[in-house]
Amino acid sequence: MWIWLAISLSALLHITAAYHGPKWQFYFFKPFTMGLLLLLAWQTGLDSLYHQAIFIGLLLSVVGDIFLMLPKDRFVPGLVSFLLAHVAYSLAFWSQLDGSMVWWLPAMLFGGGIIVFLLLLPSLGRLIAPVAVYIAMIVQMTWAAGEYWLTVGSTAGLLAFAGSLVFMLSDSVLAVDRFRGPFKPSVAVIMSSYYLAQSLFVATLLV
Repeated sequence: MWIWLAISLSALLHITAAYHGPKWQFYFFKPFTMGLLLLLAWQTGLDSLYHQAIFIGLLLSVVGDIFLMLPKDRFVPGLVSFLLAHVAYSLAFWSQLDGSMVWWLPAMLFGGGIIVFLLLLPSLGRLIAPVAVYIAMIVQMTWAAGEYWLTVGSTAGLLAFAGSLVFMLSDSVLAVDRFRGPFKPSVAVIMSSYYLAQSLFVATLLV
């Protein structure tokens, strides 16, 4: 209970610092929040492929966070780091699949991914290919989480699917903010949904 309160407070301090400063608070609490989630994941044990993959995904997310918050733009390395994190999360979710897959789910998810890509397309320039690959990967991860929930029917599967959907929301708002123009509430929406998604992934290790 106390660790979740600490995670929530740390996330709040990062988000408020993005609007009001100071800069040290902004730079410190972003990786610190993820560090608390890593600590919580570590304490659950890394004795299974699922636990190991989630932990690696969290680590890669920290690397991506650091790239994206550096003063000099490191968007592509950050994108690659999160793409690899989604690979790790996907491995975790697919490893839990038990039963026949539901094919209407990927059709819906990839349809949504195509809409987001087309919305961003006029502003992507040289980043068309990297962004397309990234969108395909996060949609695939959400598909994996959805199949995990639908075939197993566990609380962990539901948390994984919910976290993946929230992660898609976070990344979609981030992409719109970056490529279609910034808007004031974007940081609050992006980061609150990002921390929620990562927390839901960690919560799958606890149920």
